[in-house]
Amino acid sequence: MTLRRKNTVVFGTMLIILLLLLDLTFTNFLRRSAEQADRERISLNLSRAVVSINGEAKTLAAIAGNWAYSDATWRYMQGRYPEYPETVLNRDVLTDIGISSMIFIGDDYKVRLFKDFSAADEPSDPESEFKAIFDDPRNIGILSEIRIGGISGIVMKGNAPVLFSVKPILNSDKEGPAAGYLIVTRAVTSKLIQDISRNLHFSFAIEPVTAEEKESVGSLQNLVIRDEGRKSGYIIGRMLVKDHKGEPSFWVVGISQKEDISAAERKLQRMFLLFAAIAVLLCLLTDLLFNRSFSLRLLRLQKEIEAIRDETVPRGFVTVDSRNDEITSLQRVLNDVIAYHDFKQESKSKFDSISLMVYERFAEAGNRLCYKTLEDIATSFSPGDEKFRSSLPRAARMTEKFCRRMGIDDEECLYAYMGALFSRIGLLGVPFAIRSKTAPLSPQEQREYRKYPIISKDYLESVELLSPATPIPYRWNENWDGSGFPHGLEGSAIPLSARIYAIVNEWNELTRSWPGRKMLSQEEVESRIRAQAGTRFDPHLVEEFIRMLHEA
Repeated sequence: MTLRRKNTVVFGTMLIILLLLLDLTFTNFLRRSAEQADRERISLNLSRAVVSINGEAKTLAAIAGNWAYSDATWRYMQGRYPEYPETVLNRDVLTDIGISSMIFIGDDYKVRLFKDFSAADEPSDPESEFKAIFDDPRNIGILSEIRIGGISGIVMKGNAPVLFSVKPILNSDKEGPAAGYLIVTRAVTSKLIQDISRNLHFSFAIEPVTAEEKESVGSLQNLVIRDEGRKSGYIIGRMLVKDHKGEPSFWVVGISQKEDISAAERKLQRMFLLFAAIAVLLCLLTDLLFNRSFSLRLLRLQKEIEAIRDETVPRGFVTVDSRNDEITSLQRVLNDVIAYHDFKQESKSKFDSISLMVYERFAEAGNRLCYKTLEDIATSFSPGDEKFRSSLPRAARMTEKFCRRMGIDDEECLYAYMGALFSRIGLLGVPFAIRSKTAPLSPQEQREYRKYPIISKDYLESVELLSPATPIPYRWNENWDGSGFPHGLEGSAIPLSARIYAIVNEWNELTRSWPGRKMLSQEEVESRIRAQAGTRFDPHLVEEFIRMLHEA
């Protein structure tokens, strides 16, 4: 077979194989993309439905708090406001906002009042909801364990979930012993599901978790999506909703129509058939062009080489083609091109090295300038003496270092650094007389002082660059045992960066120089930090921080 024929066969075969591979690849990609889009769409819709239900639970908790921390409720539970149920508890208003019932329990754990606010078309019995909550063995002792923030959760009443929130009844200042407890419930009715479905443009249903599923809770998946195959036009999914104890409560079940890609597949097949016809035409044209431009000239060249080999012509002489086309020009300038290419490549490599070096130096200088600017702003606007303000960058750098050690990504480490710099910016909103007072603060002054984390959060959120850095200024005063402020968070509910900064700040205060104070040894610093593990600080982070100090 001649070179011309081989070239035509190889070129045609390669084009056909390439078209077949492209056809299979694009078809498979189209199908996988559609399947992935279907799964992501139903997963997103289920997540939105679960978030909406959780949002209703948070709304219920907020409503319960408004009533539980009311002076009128406080007086009623103390027997000083007997007309409270008739004058204060407006059935129409509470029914409109979705409350099913209110249950008032005295400090002796006896029910004082059942109040039904359920809608007439979907009635709900407060006594049965009360029984559903306290018949659940996981809720035994819930009243004795309750804190100021209360407890919110989900309980199953038959096959229907009921949202509930339990709050201690306190006065408006949230002080003094609880006068009792308020339970506010909201049944997840078909009307509520319809309202949520209408807002989300996604219909879903509620299914209780079966006894078998509760027994296999360790292997229970939070999201289950079932695809009935390509022939089915629908995809079914369900997402698990857990109660306040973290136990499975019910499923949110939805069905979604698949994306119809049959028309796109047909268009894709027609397009590749057209490409195949074009490929055949290209093979024919290539064959003609190759014959005229290369085959005849290569055949003459072959005969001349054979003549040189057979010594029938003077050795080493090959006729240069008189056409003076690209082939003959390539022979004349090939060495020049290679030499020029080598020269350009060497020059380019040198230029790229210089450009990279200049870029790296500019980037390093820019980073140093940005960090220095942030540090100058923070030290200028944070209240305190000069030695205290000058120690803020040191604490911020140690916070960033500790965050990196704990596996936090680079972006969050930068936000932790900025949050540490501006950890006390909110003190600007506290009256000077309070923040500069050396004597113990009065209760009123203490409440005013403890607002500064909230003020810090407001300041930082007003600046787009600093908005993601709010967790440390807002939460670093929270204690591991829940005794901190402003909201009394405890344990892992406190953001990781805030827990890290609390330890670093203590280390910074113990190791920075104060006028007239003897510097502590490292063992004394470690002992004082360990003494607060489990109360003020996260115990695991304390040990990890001390290990980091030893490795430094």
